[in-house]
Amino acid sequence: MRTTRTTTPAKRRRSIADNPARHSDRADSWAVATVEVGNDDGFHDFLEESPDTIIIVDQSACISFASKRAEAMFGYSIDELLRKPLSILVPERSRDLHAEHLKRFMNDPTPRMMGTGLQLHALHKDGSEIPVEISLSPHQTPNGLVIVTAIRDVEVARRFQDLLLKELHHRVKNMIAIVAAITSQSLKSAQNLEEGRLAIEGRLLAIEPFDDLEVRRFVVRDSNIDIASGAVLPLIMSLNELCTNAVKYGALSNATGRVHITSAVDEPAHLLKLKWTERGGPLVQELTRRGFGTNLIKRLADQLNGSVRLRYEPEGIEYELDVPLATLQAREAKIVDR
Repeated sequence: MRTTRTTTPAKRRRSIADNPARHSDRADSWAVATVEVGNDDGFHDFLEESPDTIIIVDQSACISFASKRAEAMFGYSIDELLRKPLSILVPERSRDLHAEHLKRFMNDPTPRMMGTGLQLHALHKDGSEIPVEISLSPHQTPNGLVIVTAIRDVEVARRFQDLLLKELHHRVKNMIAIVAAITSQSLKSAQNLEEGRLAIEGRLLAIEPFDDLEVRRFVVRDSNIDIASGAVLPLIMSLNELCTNAVKYGALSNATGRVHITSAVDEPAHLLKLKWTERGGPLVQELTRRGFGTNLIKRLADQLNGSVRLRYEPEGIEYELDVPLATLQAREAKIVDR
């Protein structure tokens, strides 16, 4: 949701366009270009959603539009940037070279990276320099050509890439650990290699949908809660294992069984409480030893820093999982390997 100020740059630009005669020729040119590019609702939203700072420059090399990210990157407000020469964002030593690049672009307006192979820097309001990458794209308006400039902070992009790689490494590590556990447990209980292969394959490959489109087999009451991406996989695999067991032995192995799933937030305890209850299936007998499914469910709960309870009631299995909200909602879910 966007906060609307009493007077926004977009509103000021519209007022200029409504009465361009009140302004100089340059202001007229700026207003028309801005209305055609910056105030087109779809295009404007697209520019604002870009991960890069977007600045639109007219043929006189003045700024006619700046996305909101420009404020954080350069330290100027949007009002301070509009109608100013683009050179205020260029270190003084690079301004002549920068002007030459813009001139060449106007003569040959095709999308390109600016200064490919060079170390480019932009100038912050406080005088510090920011290493950047810049791409230029032409956009034709009724008033002439404008340049759509995408500016990326190299250091921010590098930090973001490092975070992505770290998260990817973490998830791959967790996945390998789970696959190893599946393989080990499946082979341990198999009578021969072929039986083991089939057991492993059955657990790793996608399983057919558990629900029946004609008969409602699941009754779900959930809570509206955001879950960080890193916590999704252990939760999904836990539910998948419960479904697999229910199809083979429990409430989904006949035509009358039902599964009730509820989740609720315990605010005082800062926990998400997830409960899986089976009813209407075959009579349940408690296992004499912990099998593969039980071990996997326990391991997945450990990864979430949670606690799990699994009860073999005669009328159906009951599974309860308590997970700290901090684990589920952390910006980077801190999944624990155990």
